[in-house]
Amino acid sequence: MKKIFIAAALLPSVVFGQGAEKCKSLTAFSLEGYDVEVISAQWFENRSTADGFAGPGIKLPPHCHVEGAIDRRTGVNDREYYIGIALNLPDSWNGRFLFQGGGGLNGVVSEPLGDDGTGDRSALERGFAVVTTDTGHQAQGPFDSTFFEDQEATLNFQIKANPKVTEVAKSLVEHYYASDIEYSYFAGCSTGGREGMLMSQRYPTYFDGIISGAPAMRTSMSNIGVRWVGVQLNQAAERDADGLPMPGPLLDAGERQLVIDSLKAICDGLDGMEDGLLFNPQACDFDVREIACDAGATDQVCLAPAKAQAVHMAMQGPTDSRGVQVYPAFQYDPGIDDAPGLPGILNSTNNPPEGPGSTGKLTIDVDAQVMEFTQPYLVMGESTSVVLSTFADEGNKQILYHGAADPWFSVNETIRYYEEMTAFNGGLDTVKNWSRFFHVPGMAHCRGGDETLDNFDLLTALVDWVENDNAPDQVLATGRSMPGVSRPLCAWPEYPHYDGRGEVNDAANYSCRMP
Repeated sequence: MKKIFIAAALLPSVVFGQGAEKCKSLTAFSLEGYDVEVISAQWFENRSTADGFAGPGIKLPPHCHVEGAIDRRTGVNDREYYIGIALNLPDSWNGRFLFQGGGGLNGVVSEPLGDDGTGDRSALERGFAVVTTDTGHQAQGPFDSTFFEDQEATLNFQIKANPKVTEVAKSLVEHYYASDIEYSYFAGCSTGGREGMLMSQRYPTYFDGIISGAPAMRTSMSNIGVRWVGVQLNQAAERDADGLPMPGPLLDAGERQLVIDSLKAICDGLDGMEDGLLFNPQACDFDVREIACDAGATDQVCLAPAKAQAVHMAMQGPTDSRGVQVYPAFQYDPGIDDAPGLPGILNSTNNPPEGPGSTGKLTIDVDAQVMEFTQPYLVMGESTSVVLSTFADEGNKQILYHGAADPWFSVNETIRYYEEMTAFNGGLDTVKNWSRFFHVPGMAHCRGGDETLDNFDLLTALVDWVENDNAPDQVLATGRSMPGVSRPLCAWPEYPHYDGRGEVNDAANYSCRMP
């Protein structure tokens, strides 16, 4: 009988009944060898989060909310810096600790919920103590990079803050409950995904289990990959009166639909079901140039050859003058035509980051060297090491996941890393005992997409793997964009294939197969 992993109840939580007085007492917390300041500690019987991109707000269980600062100092340009943290300590604690990864360039302390890749219930709702951090700087706005002027702030963002926060937060948790933490977990996506990989690669004994989604593991090269897309689409863009490319998507709505329909015609049925979800990308051999118009054609439904070539080149990813792939290709998926939220590649602007009116020249050899040698603050934070023997020997577990339609970080980058890492560590049969990767068709960056199954509970799967040695061969996936539809996500390189009988929208009627 096939096993589809469905979210199950975690171990019962223990009601500690700490209450307001015990919570308030944390303001006096100190830790030898650390410069820690608990700024506030407030008890909440009934509190809810606001609605957000991830979905409607949630009602939180009774908990103690702690806010603090580590290593307060004055840095470059007389700017104040510290590592900001927030910690939610539920009254019904299950003995587990979870570090919630950050996003973007951090700089903001998010609400400690533990809701990346955790399905319908956050870690906090399940009884985990959860911590978050700004990783050592306080942003003045979205993607504020001015902290890179300060060496310590840069080091904190890239490397130092997360292990330090882990040490302080664990001590706070054990002090509050007067009990040892039984298991420690990390879950994050994007920058949080990179941070999870950082911990497995550089601090392999800190966490029993780590979830890393859409990891920003190599932003020095992924930035070139994004710029490459804009530059290539720019080559076929309409020109204004001055001969400069017009801003906006290269393809109109009909042309984009033609690309997606042609892709589906070739690749949608490769998983046994034509449903708009391309679960078998390894077998997908789609070339957008095949739908280019023939010379002199007037009645074809097709793309202008220049546009077809521009899309082809954009999706191929950047290569240097020697033909070396600087950053992997982007994956063909129906989600590349997504419009709302984070636009897919076919809906992205044809202008490179320097703005409208650019001729869009890109010299990969020079750009790659500039990125590596003049922007070391990006390179120093790359989390690409495949040496994970200590992490594996400790019995720790890792789950990676990535959306196929992610326009910021190619899913093929995570696949590349996973395959290189498995090869280095003894092959897939060995590595699957402690690391699994899940490919999510249609999903954009971390979540979302016009048609995708982006709701899955990897946390329960990880806990069961760490604590009961039940490896997740399959994880159930649903999505708000596809009500009534479920599929198993299969551990890479396997993919779900329809068995040929039973309700087509029921995950139970799909089996994981090798491509």
